[in-house]
Amino acid sequence: MNSCKNMIIICLSTYNGIQFLQEQLSSLEDQDYNHSDFLLLCRDDGSDDESYEFLRQFTLNSSLQVKLLTDCNNMGVKKSFELLMNTALDMGGEYILFCDQDDIWKKDKIEKTILKMKEMENQYPNLPILVHSDLAVVDEDMNLLNNSFWKYQNIDPQKSSLHNFIVDNNITGCTAMLNSHLARLIQNIPKEAIMHDWWIAMVASTFGQIGYINEPLILYRQHARNDTGAKKYGWRYGYNQFLKKPSLMKYITQAKVFLEQYRSHLTSDHIEILDAISRLDQMNWFEKRKVLIKYKIFKNGFIRNLGLMVFA
Repeated sequence: MNSCKNMIIICLSTYNGIQFLQEQLSSLEDQDYNHSDFLLLCRDDGSDDESYEFLRQFTLNSSLQVKLLTDCNNMGVKKSFELLMNTALDMGGEYILFCDQDDIWKKDKIEKTILKMKEMENQYPNLPILVHSDLAVVDEDMNLLNNSFWKYQNIDPQKSSLHNFIVDNNITGCTAMLNSHLARLIQNIPKEAIMHDWWIAMVASTFGQIGYINEPLILYRQHARNDTGAKKYGWRYGYNQFLKKPSLMKYITQAKVFLEQYRSHLTSDHIEILDAISRLDQMNWFEKRKVLIKYKIFKNGFIRNLGLMVFA
């Protein structure tokens, strides 16, 4: 299949995911949304297990429209999703969803996400738009841990400006839908990006609009091999983060590269913020906190912000 104009394309990247892959794929086949109106685009990132062969068989036998990329070089999660996103654009996809290998989508995920996207596009025509949702947190055996990932992690989805994404990210990639206007702006996710969804959130907040659905549309499985995962917010969480003595360097580096990549398209206000963050490593203790407070560079929740102010 060479073209799927006006179609939704789901981008699935796998890596040693055979244990949970069947359940995720079954949840895609169970979607209420018309199967002829979306396509599953898959890529395996050099697995040592049978993930690629499983995807190959699924491509042949599924009721869904499926395309499997044959390039299986290990690129890492950021570059794998970048390749899938750009391939989806080349195929003419208008809306792109990211899909992890170990979760389960509720039957109405696509339907509710595209409805929110259309609502946002009617409100903000021709703008880059990202739509995301809450998640239900479950354990490896699908037992419910919390019906709201946002509450579990003390995340505020209403925070959607660039300064909100400098040191924190409230968007979980596996819930996100991008319109093609946004995907074309991204194209290259640099190695300095903390994660692909974080970088995409920064682009969306800077140049477009972010909408959210205040209900869980995914069962977010927690297990030993989660790439990021969900940690319950609270004082124990804060203590564990305190022991790690977090550094600002990853935020500074990401801000520097974002400024370099998009400088010619940024407003003077955005340049001012990013330039200030890019120079934090050259500032003394007092100057750093002055910049963070001036530009409202905060994380979600008191405990996280306490850590930020202690270790900045």
